[in-house]
Amino acid sequence: MKTLILNPHATRNCEGISRRDLLKVGAIGFFGLALPDFLALRTANAATAGLKAESVILLWLSGGPSHVDTFDPKPDAVSEIRGEFAAIDTNVSGIRICEHLPKTAQVMDKVALVRSLTSNIAAHEQASQYLLTGYKPLPTLDYPSYGAVTAKELGVRHSLPPYVAIPDVARAGQAGFIGAGYNAFTVPDPSAPNYRVQDINLPKSVDAARLSRRQMFTRKMNDRFDNTLPDPNVHSVDTFYERAYDLVNSNEAKKAFDLEAEDAKMRELYGKTTYGQGCLLARRLVEAGARFVTVSKGGWDTHQNNFQSLKGRLLPELDQAYAGLLTDLSQRGMLDKTLVLLMGEFGRTPRINTRGGRDHWSRCRFMAFAGAGVRGGQVIGKSDKDGMTPEERPVSIEDVATTIYSALGIDYNKQYVTPTGRPIHIATGGEPIKELWG
Repeated sequence: MKTLILNPHATRNCEGISRRDLLKVGAIGFFGLALPDFLALRTANAATAGLKAESVILLWLSGGPSHVDTFDPKPDAVSEIRGEFAAIDTNVSGIRICEHLPKTAQVMDKVALVRSLTSNIAAHEQASQYLLTGYKPLPTLDYPSYGAVTAKELGVRHSLPPYVAIPDVARAGQAGFIGAGYNAFTVPDPSAPNYRVQDINLPKSVDAARLSRRQMFTRKMNDRFDNTLPDPNVHSVDTFYERAYDLVNSNEAKKAFDLEAEDAKMRELYGKTTYGQGCLLARRLVEAGARFVTVSKGGWDTHQNNFQSLKGRLLPELDQAYAGLLTDLSQRGMLDKTLVLLMGEFGRTPRINTRGGRDHWSRCRFMAFAGAGVRGGQVIGKSDKDGMTPEERPVSIEDVATTIYSALGIDYNKQYVTPTGRPIHIATGGEPIKELWG
């Protein structure tokens, strides 16, 4: 078993929990590759005809972005709430957003903006679990994330990992009780100079002929074992290795992860940043067959120096990447089949604290939807004059979960069974946000 060492420079939130504070463990294959457990996927049984979305790209704003300083500005509020930023017009009459999102302002006709998302959990880890699974966290049970459920229900296309996380994913984004076989395939920061994806190339000591011999040997041994002692778990192991062979033998998979194949102008469109190159890689992956890709970056936990952090670094990077992604998907004809989500675990207090920052606030925040038939250029829900609470059309976390699964054609009423025998619906307690497609 191989364990990757945690990154000592990873961004931490105010609770001292690193976004990389989990062990990324892969099984050592017989040919020496450390392959993530997602490769132990069974053939998907879900019907996929008539889907609105063939794939999902989730931009995860880790730490909790301020709604007032991004997509729900309050220009008429007092200065302690309004903050330092002005509101600007977008290409949709009546929709105004932060002045530091000028590129996003020009693609708002593609975006449905929810300004009334609400919950009662404002701690990072618990709030992340809630929003990434649709279930309030329990100490006795880890619920599966949207990406893991999507991998389980829709399966593999074109030898691509069905669920990918760029550059990593919090524990809340993993597979929980449905099994590590549906965990995300994690990819390093694609903006790094030494960017290289492990586990998709054979080591130098193993050539194609040697790999083929070992594949034949493994099949022969598994067949003998299965004939002697039939067991469904044997087929799961077979599937693990077959997916591993598919990945290392797939030229399409190698090409999908190769950002150097992109034109320099396209890379500049997205920006040479974690968000930018992450979004570009996400587009390449869903284009090649991935089902669910999460692009995440921390830094949004702005208890102090909120405005300097946002305008100097966070907002420009997000603005270029998000607008670039929506523009690129649209020009390629991919936006109609790709659901793009933008969200963080909670919002931030409308009132500025004494350190020039904003604290945790879950009662009201934003979320943005685009693609997959979503009717853009609209705002769903409304916060009160100070952004404290929803004034119109509150949207729950459970509503978000059922909306995502509905867009993918996944029956969210389907039940899974936990290891202790407890039946659990894929999602429960919410209704799809009908205005998105209305």
